[in-house]
Amino acid sequence: MERIPKNSWFLVAFAWTAFIFWGCSTPGKDLPPISLFEHADKLIHTVLFFLFVVFWGIWSGKPRSIWLWIMLGILYGFGLEVYQKVFVPGRSFDVWDGVADSAGALLGAWFLRRRFAVAKE
Repeated sequence: MERIPKNSWFLVAFAWTAFIFWGCSTPGKDLPPISLFEHADKLIHTVLFFLFVVFWGIWSGKPRSIWLWIMLGILYGFGLEVYQKVFVPGRSFDVWDGVADSAGALLGAWFLRRRFAVAKE
């Protein structure tokens, strides 16, 4: 990961954040059905916000900023749920999507903590 320039990580993180917004802005009728297993969408939310925290955390490169990215991930996730309810046809506020987003953010922070701990050794 160190071989990728810091500016490139910013672009990756920004693009990922925009991708999440785009996905959450898709009207309900345009979403493909996900029938791998019950609640597969929660796994997708978890992965999206895991990568959100990982990409922004790598860009910042500061272990202490991980709490910032956790909080921003949680706020972004729940904020998007409100946005969907108010502005996106066929979408609604789902507290469990927000919980899955939060779990992904926490897992991303755990991954980064492990990564930074290994990097220091």
